[in-house]
Amino acid sequence: MSKTIIECMFALSEKMKDEDNCAIKITPATTKKAAAELRVLKQVLGMSTMQVLILTAVVQKSARYRIDGEVIASFLGMEYLQFLTYDSDLEYLRKNGYIRMDKDLRIHIPKEVLKALKGNRPVEPEPVSGLSTGKILSRMKKLLSIRSDGELSSMELDEEMIALFENNPDTSVSKAVKKYLEDVYYSERILFYGLVSRYWFEDDDMVGWHNVDDYLEEEELDELRTDSLREDLKLQRDKVIEYTGFNGMMTKDYFKIRDAVKEEVFADVGGIRKEAPKVSASRKLPAGTIGRKDLFYNIPEGRQVEQLKELLSEERFNDIRERMKAKGLRTGFTCLFYGGPGTGKTETVYQIARKSGRNLFIVDVSKIKSCWVGESEKNIKEVFDNYRQTVKAGGMVPILLFNEADAIFGIRQEGAERAVDKMENSIQNIILQEMEDLDGILIATTNLTTNLDKAFERRFLYKIRFEKPSVEAKVSIWRTMIPSLSETEAERLATEFDFSGGQIENIARKKEVRAIIGPDDPDFAEIRMLCAEENIASAQTLRKIGF
Repeated sequence: MSKTIIECMFALSEKMKDEDNCAIKITPATTKKAAAELRVLKQVLGMSTMQVLILTAVVQKSARYRIDGEVIASFLGMEYLQFLTYDSDLEYLRKNGYIRMDKDLRIHIPKEVLKALKGNRPVEPEPVSGLSTGKILSRMKKLLSIRSDGELSSMELDEEMIALFENNPDTSVSKAVKKYLEDVYYSERILFYGLVSRYWFEDDDMVGWHNVDDYLEEEELDELRTDSLREDLKLQRDKVIEYTGFNGMMTKDYFKIRDAVKEEVFADVGGIRKEAPKVSASRKLPAGTIGRKDLFYNIPEGRQVEQLKELLSEERFNDIRERMKAKGLRTGFTCLFYGGPGTGKTETVYQIARKSGRNLFIVDVSKIKSCWVGESEKNIKEVFDNYRQTVKAGGMVPILLFNEADAIFGIRQEGAERAVDKMENSIQNIILQEMEDLDGILIATTNLTTNLDKAFERRFLYKIRFEKPSVEAKVSIWRTMIPSLSETEAERLATEFDFSGGQIENIARKKEVRAIIGPDDPDFAEIRMLCAEENIASAQTLRKIGF
């Protein structure tokens, strides 16, 4: 054909346009005028005239936003009730993947569909047969995402998954589903899909109801929760899923698939993942256990922190790693957060981990150093060896955090003679080499950049300086920490006291303690008194440090 699909849609809308309101006017005359374009689109897309017109309207009107049927009806020059008579055409477009509709019946065109149309080709239905377990798991993740956006019902999600299993019966995941889910109610099957997907793609083996509530209707979720508390889910009775929790303490709020079942589900893709070995000099902090905390930055560090959050999002991070690999560049992300105490360096790392869904490995520097010859070097190697194994195991790449890293990122000793200096240099050389070879994310925080070895400084890809908050930022912190403060009172405190965010939090905590022991909640004058005490404490600390 001489015109592309998009060009035909544009020409059609122009030829059928009602000059009065810029909408399509469907009449025998306008249809005849656009007959050539309609014929091409109907033939190429395999659609009826009305299906072509509805799709054209959706492409035209939903470039950025979801739209409702009234917008399409208006563009097609008809009343909404008349548009409803074409519901079967709308359903055809949805069933064939050209449009998506959420639970509020708002419509939009998926990116992959627009890409196909711009590439001058119709949408090809995704294959349902000849798939591997890995491909089925990827489709499961995609369908769950579409369901969480409200563009599939829970029953439709289950139907599509069942079709994948039935058409690929020899895969390990399909065999496991046939064995364990054949007589299970569909809402329980969806719970199972959610547990499988989160384990495989997010390395999450402790799934709470809040992690799967987007996949089920409210009443379905309530029914499942009630049955689970009575341990009356078929998945529980058949020992497919079990309770899990923290540090060996089980809770009825979290589930996991039993390891024996996981072995069967994932047999084609390597079976159950080996649990990441314990890092002796670090502790693991799961991203899901980190509470949300509002942080306020000055403009420069705020801009850098937001950029880093975006770079470490799963989609961007994986894309960047692949591009860097293709160009022969190192793929490790090494970041240095430096600045005075209480400026939010450590909490920023925690919030980045929470936001990106990445677990934290927090290195305990005190456990690295040993009085025994060679032991310290073994400890630091073990930290990096075990972190590397965790990354290779798959799933979300965790963040390796060296908090208050001055003690091991300091300036190396030239011509070291003492055993302790040699040990320090040896540790630092190991870290420098590991930073060169890193395939993951390392963040170090420090208060004393003047004591940072230049070789370390060069190896940090991103360096963010955390200053004490500006007056504007301090006003926001005061109002967040002590909501009872008026705007004027917060501004007065922000102007009068040059506090870090950590110091402001100290004042808020002291205020709460006073309120608890009573009898009254501290007023503004008492809050100012607490600020004065904080100033005195800070000054005394400074004098002690400086002798």
